Order: sequence, then C-alpha cells, then structure tokens
Amino acid sequence: DLPILFVDDNSPDGTASQIELAARSDPNIELLKRPEKLGLGSAYREALRQILQKEQARFIITLAADLSHDPAELPQMLELVKRYPVVVGSRYVPGGRIERWNLARRLISRLGNVYAQWLTGVPVQDLTSGFVAYQTDWLRRLPLPTMQSEGYAYQIEIKYALWMAGARIFEHPITFIEREGGQSKFSAAIVWEGMWYPLKIFFQRILK
Repeated sequence: DLPILFVDDNSPDGTASQIELAARSDPNIELLKRPEKLGLGSAYREALRQILQKEQARFIITLAADLSHDPAELPQMLELVKRYPVVVGSRYVPGGRIERWNLARRLISRLGNVYAQWLTGVPVQDLTSGFVAYQTDWLRRLPLPTMQSEGYAYQIEIKYALWMAGARIFEHPITFIEREGGQSKFSAAIVWEGMWYPLKIFFQRILK
C-alpha cells in the first residue's frame, strides 16, 4: 500500500515505458521521467523535493531499482526509521556484505568510505550507500536545492548534512549484490568527486 516513485533519466532500455505500463494498474506507482541523464545526485534531489512538496510522507526510503538493494529489506528498514532519523543500509557493519565485486572494486569502495569517514567526521561506516531510510521531518531541515554533488559524493553530502543537523544515524547490515544486467555508473569522474568532497569538508572543519 506504499507509494513508489521511480526516477528515470531517459534510459535506453525502455525502463520508463515498463513503469508507465505498471502504473496503469497500480495507483501507488509514479514516474519522474527526465529528458536526459542529469546525474545521480540531481535525480535524488528532484525526487526528494517532489515527495516533500506533497507533505504526505513521514518516511522516505531510497534504493537502486536494479535489485542490487534487496527489496526484502524494506519492512525492517521501515520499522527502524520509525525509531531513528536516518537508517543506512550498510555493507560495512557486522552482517553486511557484498556479492559479485572483484577485489579492486571492493578496495576502492572500502578505502573510499574509510577516507570519507575520517575527513568528514561522520560516524558511519558506509557513507556511500544509496539504500537509506529518512524521517521526512529531518530532510526538511536540509538546504536540498543548494546541494550540488553527484555520484557517490551526493550520498556523503546528504549524510554529512543530516549529521551536522543533529540527526542520529543507524546502520542496518545489508547484502549488496552487483547487478546482473546493464552497466554500472561507476567512473573515474565519480571517484574523483568522491575524493574531493570529503577533502573540502575537512578543510571547512579545520578552518572554523
């Protein structure tokens, strides 16, 4: 009975048409269809803005639609977010794990998260996770329109902003499964932005 909002940036595989077809028979399905690839961060910001504007949802849960985030975790995430302002589906707390990643990808992700945690000071092991549940009251405290990060840096930025606002962040262990079809958005530009944003926050912290 919960509404689902899909964001599609003109996927070439016909994703939007399949969602539109499903929405005809299910009023809980909505589609935010964008004309071109405008970036992961902007997709999140536009979706959050649209949901918050309606002032109906008490909670928002974000996840990838490629099944790398297991929908079976949703009931537990929903129960947890009733108690915690932010719940992160975490690969890096006890019980969390990753399937179908090679060693290089594992090292980049794990070391990148250690790097981001150390520089930002946010006490979260998986700052780049996109499987996150939020209490909407806390999201309304954030300057979402002014956030500019894309890629995994967006995930760091929003968690940092919530932590600075005083939100308690809980990490729930999940199993992340690399997608079987399609192509990952992981790129050198995403890695660079993910390195630069925590460094920027670090300098802001020490110069205060």
